[in-house]
Amino acid sequence: MTGDYHKKVKDVIAAKAGVDLDEIEPESYFEDDLNLSQLELVEILAELEEIFQIELMESKDDIETVQDLFDLVGEQVE
Repeated sequence: MTGDYHKKVKDVIAAKAGVDLDEIEPESYFEDDLNLSQLELVEILAELEEIFQIELMESKDDIETVQDLFDLVGEQVE
């Protein structure tokens, strides 16, 4: 299951950031490395909430890296 949700999360990030999947690493920072604004991160969270039927918005201030998002999604889908 891990690979499944990691790929889907990366797909959503790549589409929003306009980057290739191989440019998205777990240690990538949304603002500094992927040049995503807080608004764009909220849009990513909203899309992932819909896809996985989970709640992410409450933790949005704790998400700085892709790994942070993997961890948050993983806690709720596994």
